[in-house]
Amino acid sequence: MTQDYFETGTHDAPVVALHSSASNGAQWKALVADLRDRHTVQAYDLPGYNAQVSRDRAIDGMAAVAQPIIDQILTLDYPVHLVGHSFGGGVAIKIALMRPDLVRSLTLFEPAAFHVLENHPNDERSLLDDLRNINASLKAQTGNDSDAAGMKAFIDFWNGENTWDRMADNIRAVLAGVAETVIADFGNVFSENWALNDLARLTMPALMLMGMDSPMVAQRTATLVHQHIPGCELAILPGLGHMAPIDAPEWVNPRIKQHIARVERQPAQFSWPEKLAA
Repeated sequence: MTQDYFETGTHDAPVVALHSSASNGAQWKALVADLRDRHTVQAYDLPGYNAQVSRDRAIDGMAAVAQPIIDQILTLDYPVHLVGHSFGGGVAIKIALMRPDLVRSLTLFEPAAFHVLENHPNDERSLLDDLRNINASLKAQTGNDSDAAGMKAFIDFWNGENTWDRMADNIRAVLAGVAETVIADFGNVFSENWALNDLARLTMPALMLMGMDSPMVAQRTATLVHQHIPGCELAILPGLGHMAPIDAPEWVNPRIKQHIARVERQPAQFSWPEKLAA
C-alpha cells in the first residue's frame, strides 16, 4: 500500500486513518500535520484505490477491504488509534470487530454501515432508496463510455446538488476513473453481515462524529451505530455535511485529536504532587 502520507511522531500510539469512497489517503493530509508531533500516522489508500493492492472478490462484505488493512496494522507492532470516514468508517468498524486487540481507540465520521437499516421499519429502510438508485446508475453507465454520468449522482448526493458541474474537468476525470471501485464499495457495504448487537463487543474508547447537514441516511446510520457501541461519545457538528473531514478539517480534526489525547492521557496516568508545607 502507498505510504505517501506517513509521518513519524515522537511519543504515542500510531494512528491509522481510512478514507471515504472515491478518495484516497491524501484526504487526511491536514490530520497528519495536526498529529505529527506525537504520533506516527498512516493514511493508507484502501484496497482497490491502489494498483498494488486489490480486493479478494471471493470475500463478501467489508472483510475484503479490512483484512489487507489489518495486515498493515500488524506491521506497526502496536494497537492503533483507528479513524474512519464514510466507507473508511465502515472498514474501521469491521477491523475493530475482527481484531479488537489491534484498536486502542475508534473514531468514526458517519460510517458506511448502511446494511443496519435493512431490518428496520419501512420508513427507515426507505432511506436506502437513494443509495440503491445511485448504485444502479453507476452499474448501468460504467463501462459504456459514460462513467462520468454515473459518478455525477454519487458526488452530488454526498456533496450537494451541482457539485459535479462545478468541478474542474481534470477532477471529474479522476473521479470517473474510480467508478468501478465505488461500485465495489457499494457491494461490500450492502453484503456486510454484522448486526447492531455485535457492536457490544467494541469496548475500546469510541467517538462518533456527525454533520448536522448530512443526508438523513448517514445521520440515522451513525446514530444507530453510536447507540450500540458501549460508552461511545457522539459529537454533532453544526453547519457541516458528510464530506466535512475533507471540506472542513479545521472543525473535524480537533475533535479527533482531543479524543485520541484523552485515551493517551487517562487520569490513571497522572499523579498529583504532594503538598509541601510553606
